[in-house]
Amino acid sequence: MNYETEKKKYLVSSVLDTANNRIASASFITAFAVYLGLSDLAIGIYAVLDTMTNIIQVFAAPLFYKIGQSKKVVLTNYSIYRISSVSMAFIPFISNDISIRTILFFILATIYAVTGEMGYITFVNWRMTLIKKEDRTTFAAKRNFFKNTVVLAFSLCMGIVLDRFTAFGYELYGFLILFIIVFIIAFIDIYLRIHTFKPEVIQEKIGLKENIIIPAKDKDFRSVLITGGLNRLAYGLGTMYLNVFLLRYLKVGYLYYSILNILINLSEAFSSKYWANKSKDRKWSNVILPMCIILIISFAMLLINNSILVYILPLIYILIGFGNASYEMYDHIAIYEASKDKYQTSYVTFERFIEGIVTMILPILSYTIFKESDNAIKLTFILAIALYVILFMYYKFLNKRK
Repeated sequence: MNYETEKKKYLVSSVLDTANNRIASASFITAFAVYLGLSDLAIGIYAVLDTMTNIIQVFAAPLFYKIGQSKKVVLTNYSIYRISSVSMAFIPFISNDISIRTILFFILATIYAVTGEMGYITFVNWRMTLIKKEDRTTFAAKRNFFKNTVVLAFSLCMGIVLDRFTAFGYELYGFLILFIIVFIIAFIDIYLRIHTFKPEVIQEKIGLKENIIIPAKDKDFRSVLITGGLNRLAYGLGTMYLNVFLLRYLKVGYLYYSILNILINLSEAFSSKYWANKSKDRKWSNVILPMCIILIISFAMLLINNSILVYILPLIYILIGFGNASYEMYDHIAIYEASKDKYQTSYVTFERFIEGIVTMILPILSYTIFKESDNAIKLTFILAIALYVILFMYYKFLNKRK
């Protein structure tokens, strides 16, 4: 095995994977759901579905021990994962009924989310096992930069194509072209993974009970659980209705919508190196505290009057991207390195399990207070601000794991 060559392969596949995740979940599929006519609540639930399904990751460690070394099984799961998202393109041809469309949308979205969660931990373990510890921050920075560059190009393409086709009354065909692009990226990604070296991962045999108990009883790991849980809850609240707010209530055009997604990804890309340098000494307060401040300011700005808000959205999206890049470093490095040796799978999956449990509060909360209006959505921004204040206070005064 040539380490440098395989590291480059892992970088390219990771970039394609995460770029496709961004394309298929954050902006493109949300815009497609609005086109299908799904309700605000349905689109909001979809926005946090991938985090909610993190709860199944608690089963991943025992499963990984049994089949995790099977590259064929993992890649089959990954192929189903990618195909399910592209299959959404057929929904408009099956029915015009909104209820049927919603059901079909969530069936495919759930398959996409579940298979994504089941495959997540194997790829993380392979990548983290192969890449040397001293290369991880640099790898993460490069990954974030190239990932956001790919998304940038796609977002610009998406805006131009959708605006042009919509202007001529062929909005659906614009979406179909973009689904084809997503399929091509996925095909290249899968092909590359087939021809990439899989390192031998040392994984302790562990059952479902131990998979929960070992990380749950580790006092040193609790700050990671609290940080990850609070961040997912706050960010989920603040963003679950953000896209539908822009498209349905602010009525921004597809091109402007795409430019905003370009800005958020540019911000993440160019700030990745900054956060990588901040993370080198592993003093995570230097990352988490600034992130809280940045996202508090971002969500506070979304409360401004709509007539003014339309013009300052670019600044808001740049700030959100800057905040996202900071947590990317924590998410991909701190969680793994805070785990005990040989139990990384259990620790990482348990952290994701906690995120999923916490995020399940969001649909319940939305169903209780949500009335499908722009003011109701702005209430979610206020709740997100409050949670980030709590996270800031925790990390500043209570967290001992700096």
